[in-house]
Amino acid sequence: MTSPVVLPEPKAISFRNILLATDFSHASEKAFSYAVAIARQFGSKILLVHVIPPESVSFIPEISGEHQRNETVRQLQSLSNRSELNQIPHETVMRSGTVWSALSAVIGQQDIDLLVLGTHGRSGVKKLVLGSVAEEVLRKAGCPVITVGPQVDTALSTTGGYQRILFASDFHPASAKALDYAALLANQFQAHLILLHVLPPAGLPGPEMTFYNESAINEWQAKVIANAKAKLKKLLRPELKLWSEPEYVVGFDFTTQGILKTAADRKVDLIVVGANRLMSAKVSAHVPGTVSYGVIRQANCPVLTVSA
Repeated sequence: MTSPVVLPEPKAISFRNILLATDFSHASEKAFSYAVAIARQFGSKILLVHVIPPESVSFIPEISGEHQRNETVRQLQSLSNRSELNQIPHETVMRSGTVWSALSAVIGQQDIDLLVLGTHGRSGVKKLVLGSVAEEVLRKAGCPVITVGPQVDTALSTTGGYQRILFASDFHPASAKALDYAALLANQFQAHLILLHVLPPAGLPGPEMTFYNESAINEWQAKVIANAKAKLKKLLRPELKLWSEPEYVVGFDFTTQGILKTAADRKVDLIVVGANRLMSAKVSAHVPGTVSYGVIRQANCPVLTVSA
């Protein structure tokens, strides 16, 4: 990889401490590669965290629980000794309890700037991302979350990086904060940044168009797209100077499908979205088809979720 371009970074944005939540599964292995790549680029410290959920701890006999803890220590030590972590500050953490409560405690105690996890976990982490608490975690984390979803087939090489980053905006407050991270990563990895806004599937714009008029419809759509692109450009504050000119994309589709299609068409390496905290996290966790949940489940690349 070429040396990163030195450009001003958004204030208060850093990746000093990365938490990698692992259950030692194949999904966690893929997430490991992404965490290592970012740590090398930003000089970060990695905390390798495994949570033993309550339902997996045997109370009788006690030997079973003790055996599981010993096995966890062994696996964490094996992970810690990986050659990929050479010259990267790191430590292992083992916790017991519900996955989110344990991760939340570590995030607060260790001043975590980024949480990285996979979604094929065989135990706690699987429930964290693909279960009913998915949206709650993304909205409550207090730090950005990179999720390596079930459709991500190829792990990022620790010697590679992001070449194309897709930032999807709905113009809510969380989107503005997410753009800070998208711009930071684009500059650090010299990646091409694509700003996307997805409009609802186009219908007739008003009562004056009660019949199909192709010319009028095309003119109306062009105007709507131009207005949306202008709003996207305004999101880039002067201090968010990018190393290359970004691309602005506006389309008509259902939000999740529009994001996924754009990501696939442009072969992006990372999707960045904002998760609005205005909705109750517990309520949103049970709303099927929410954008962040749908994108994570179906994307062919990792998803960085930023809450505000």
